[in-house]
Amino acid sequence: MARHTQNSPDEIQIEAAESMIPIFALQAAIEGARIADPVINGEHGKRHAFVPEGMTLQDISDPYALPPRIEQSLQTDDAQSLMTYTNRFSDTRSILIADVDALTVTAVLDWHFSNNGTFESTLNAQPCKHKATLKLRRSEEFKRWSAMEGILHDQMAFAEFLDENAQDIIDPDPADMIEVARELEATQGVAFKAATRLQTGERSLRYETETHTKGDIKVPTQFTLQIPLFQGEEPVDIKASFRFRPQPDGLKLGFVWRRVDYRIQAEFAQIATRVAENTGLPVMFGR
Repeated sequence: MARHTQNSPDEIQIEAAESMIPIFALQAAIEGARIADPVINGEHGKRHAFVPEGMTLQDISDPYALPPRIEQSLQTDDAQSLMTYTNRFSDTRSILIADVDALTVTAVLDWHFSNNGTFESTLNAQPCKHKATLKLRRSEEFKRWSAMEGILHDQMAFAEFLDENAQDIIDPDPADMIEVARELEATQGVAFKAATRLQTGERSLRYETETHTKGDIKVPTQFTLQIPLFQGEEPVDIKASFRFRPQPDGLKLGFVWRRVDYRIQAEFAQIATRVAENTGLPVMFGR
């Protein structure tokens, strides 16, 4: 059976007197404010709360929250910078993720620990917030040639472009390519061929166009460049097919790439593998 304790008249008078003293009134106001908003947020996700009993500060933080960690995302322009940063901050958690579609190689330095056969390691999640990403950038040489690729240009404009970038051509001789672009003359003829089958009376008509070049200039069907695909990387061989078309407003010249997409994918895989070898980290191709 619950008992109700009633204060004596003297105790009531003392409490009333204390409430009239400013220091006691201030203390009561502070205690009331603590109870009204008892939770205090601290650093690194810590949270504390005042409880009525003695107004002590108790830790109510999430026991499963991750400890303080580095949150950093760095983007590098070349593979060497990525390897330097990764070697400085990597540990047994770190991995590499290579995305060929985005042309990125990302070092996730605080990835989850590997499974070493113990129960604890399989549940030890990590924040995955500390990353360094290599974003491969097209080289200036490749961008210049790609801007001309797939388009037929005026003869003089194309010859001037070849003259300016002749050092990128390794086969055939750059001087021969420039001569072809400057001196090539071509005409296009049209031939009609008809045939009649006597037994049935059927007739067929065939329309053919032929392009003829003048002089003794040997026109190459393709040429080879030696340029870097990505900034900061070594030059590689890239093949292109030479194109020319006689048109009413003059001869048009141009070229198209030969399997350059395969060359880009192979070069990307080589870069990702080189980063893995120089950092000692496993690499996963994906995203």
